[in-house]
Amino acid sequence: MECAAHAVIQPNNVKATLGTMLGEIRNARHKFSAAIPSPAGDPIAPAEAIMRALWEGQTSRHGAQTATVLEPLDAARAGVHLAAALPRAARPDARTP
Repeated sequence: MECAAHAVIQPNNVKATLGTMLGEIRNARHKFSAAIPSPAGDPIAPAEAIMRALWEGQTSRHGAQTATVLEPLDAARAGVHLAAALPRAARPDARTP
């Protein structure tokens, strides 16, 4: 998911992470859109919420030398589904110049 989002949200940042991309969305949300409009009038809010849920809730999404928080199987499965859905919800022109 980070790889797919990186190409749209921060293509020129070689060190982009989910956290830096969330910052980009926060600072320049007018540049982004989504295939499914948000009833609240903020088209990127649903995608941002999914990214934030993964950023804050899926601590084991990266391998590490030291142990991460044990992820229950249902949380791991939910994370995979959220991550897979996000790129599919984006429009090809999700970022405007």
